[in-house]
Amino acid sequence: MAVFRSGLLVLTTPLASLAPRLAPILSSAARLVNHTLYVHLQPGMSLGGPAQPQSSLVQATFEVLDFITHLYAGADVHRHLDVRVLLTNIGAKSAFLPPLPSSVQNLAHPPEVVLTDFQTLDGSQYNPVKQQLERYATSCYSCCPQLASVLLYPDYGPGELSVESLDVPLPSTIRPASPVARSPKQPVRGYHRGAVGGTFDRLHNAHKVLLSVACILAQEQLVVGVADKDLLKSKLLPELLQPYTERVEHLSEFLVDIKPSLTFDITPLLDPYGPAGSNPSLEFLVVSEETYRGGMAVNRFRLENGLEELALYQIQLLKDPNHTDNEEDKVSSSTFRQRMLGKLLRPPYKRPELPTQLYVIGLTGISGSGKSSVAQQLKGLGAFVIDSDHLGHRAYAPGGPAYQPVVEAFGADILHKDGIINRKVLGSRVFGNKKQLKILTDIVWPIIAKLAREEMNQAVAEGKHVCVIDAALLLEAGWQNMVHEVWTVVIPETEAIRRIVERDGLSEAAAQSRLQSQMSGQQLVDQSHVVLSTLWEPRVTQCQVEYAYSDNSLDPGLFVESTRKGSVVSRANSIGSTSASSVPNTDDEDSDYHQESYKESYKDRRRRAHTQAEQKRRDAIKRGYDDLQTIVPTCQQQDFSIGSQKLSKAIVLQKTIDYIQFLHKEKKKQEEEVSMLRKDVTALKIMKVNYEQIVKAHQDNPHEGEDQVSDQVKFNVFQGIMDSLFQSFNASISVASFQELSACVFSWIEEHCKPQTLREIVIGVLHQLKNQLY
Repeated sequence: MAVFRSGLLVLTTPLASLAPRLAPILSSAARLVNHTLYVHLQPGMSLGGPAQPQSSLVQATFEVLDFITHLYAGADVHRHLDVRVLLTNIGAKSAFLPPLPSSVQNLAHPPEVVLTDFQTLDGSQYNPVKQQLERYATSCYSCCPQLASVLLYPDYGPGELSVESLDVPLPSTIRPASPVARSPKQPVRGYHRGAVGGTFDRLHNAHKVLLSVACILAQEQLVVGVADKDLLKSKLLPELLQPYTERVEHLSEFLVDIKPSLTFDITPLLDPYGPAGSNPSLEFLVVSEETYRGGMAVNRFRLENGLEELALYQIQLLKDPNHTDNEEDKVSSSTFRQRMLGKLLRPPYKRPELPTQLYVIGLTGISGSGKSSVAQQLKGLGAFVIDSDHLGHRAYAPGGPAYQPVVEAFGADILHKDGIINRKVLGSRVFGNKKQLKILTDIVWPIIAKLAREEMNQAVAEGKHVCVIDAALLLEAGWQNMVHEVWTVVIPETEAIRRIVERDGLSEAAAQSRLQSQMSGQQLVDQSHVVLSTLWEPRVTQCQVEYAYSDNSLDPGLFVESTRKGSVVSRANSIGSTSASSVPNTDDEDSDYHQESYKESYKDRRRRAHTQAEQKRRDAIKRGYDDLQTIVPTCQQQDFSIGSQKLSKAIVLQKTIDYIQFLHKEKKKQEEEVSMLRKDVTALKIMKVNYEQIVKAHQDNPHEGEDQVSDQVKFNVFQGIMDSLFQSFNASISVASFQELSACVFSWIEEHCKPQTLREIVIGVLHQLKNQLY
């Protein structure tokens, strides 16, 4: 079936039954849509009746919020999809709730296909149902003129939709800061205006949960703070952050798509408080688990400035099950930026003037970035490395091409007694003097560039196909005009200073001064094709380098057609007259080097590619089946009455599923036991420390406590405090039902157990019993 760029998924199953079905539904939709998937919730709607269904309001409850979070979490496995849950027909509990819009809502990416989980009884693509679906979609949203429709029939798998799984409520992922008990069916309160903030770099599904909850709570206006400037300095790999304008553009498109009835005020966030700390019209603030303390700080700041506190809504973090050891275990922009390391960010330069057999990389980075170690790793992978520092030494050496011009320009007093140029003296002459520095660079840089070209010819003579120019001043010298790609090694400035101080024995001020004389990491990255980082262990950097050098081809579809050959090896294959056999290559897409591929029609090439992909899929299934026969211990059980006959694939797969589920259960039990044991150990450690402190105190003061208050008086004080608390408790608590009891208990604790109230009770009891105390 054809693949569509954008689609609309209409979910009609009731939420309680829909949650366990969601993963197969999203997988089915992901096979048909390859870019933007809009999701429209209309639980309980039937497309099989005679009347044309109409969009109706869905009450926003905590169950709905939890389901939206569950949906975005499930969609995170489909990285190619930009999923957007539309909120126009979802309304919070409010006296000022606006009516559903009567006009068709425009979408940034008009759907080319409308999908639904609604199924016909015979499992067919029943035309009247599809016509109703298309009419419903076009009555709600702007769609493409040639709108297609598909009834999804996902493979839910054996036992996936058991009765037990349909009754299990979703885990609570959104909760207000107030300790009042909440139930799944409890309506969510609506507010006039609220706020939410974040970096919103490479808008991902965790961001979308945060924004969606804020959009449901807000009925008129939502203020969105986007971190900028000083707030970005502490971020991981800040050089790879999207520019502020680009982040705002993507954010604005998403917000207008999901709820166009709101007014959005997107503003730069330049301090920790932002608009939430100073805007008196705001009523709520949506925060994540990580920023909850920041929300509390905002409320303290508002109270200090005479403003009312904001209602805080805390969102749990989305977990990333595919994170690696050096990545965060949550869905985050930091992880997305880490995964950009080693990838081609922009098309390479075309350099027809360079040797046709050679692909040249310019490697640069600030001082202390670890550039030299990366160069050595590239050398280990087979690249020819040209060290610009060594070329500089050759140029400055007596008899070298730069020796006489430099001496003539700066005088003989820059020489050692043996006639060698004292580079420290020369450096002190040009440091901070732009005019003198330009005189030196105008002499030296062209000479080093000439020497580098001679080294390239040597690389060709040695049969090398990839050449790396290791140069800290690559861009400053303009040497990017003799490379196909610029690779930059980045490191936080604080870490670079620490390394320079440790390596060169300089002071921090001197190290800082050295960095300020160079281009910043951000300036280098802005002109780079590939970014690497040595911030983690050497093995992590090695993986980045290997990925950039030879493994990018394993990540198809990341770049435009002209750069689809992801690795340096495959890109080196594509330059000049390099033949397909001159550089090892395993990229199937390189078949376009053969003359006959240009004669094939588009349909023939599509058919051939499809045949190859289908054969690979079948081979993989066969290998997987053969492996299952050997590794699944339960597949040889004698409970099928088949004697010595070979088990069928269905039985092997079912037993595999059963065995994997058994392993998961055992693993969960063990994790729970380990967790309980850890808690017990922690409690015992605390008790041990407390007892040791008590014993030590008694040993240090053996006579202390002889004049203390008697136990009877202590009991009287305790009894008086408890009597006072019970009076308010008895007057406030209703025991008509458990739900009412729990709600009243939380309300009583919030009202009568404040520190100030407890202090007053204790003081009152002590006054009453003062005669017994003295």
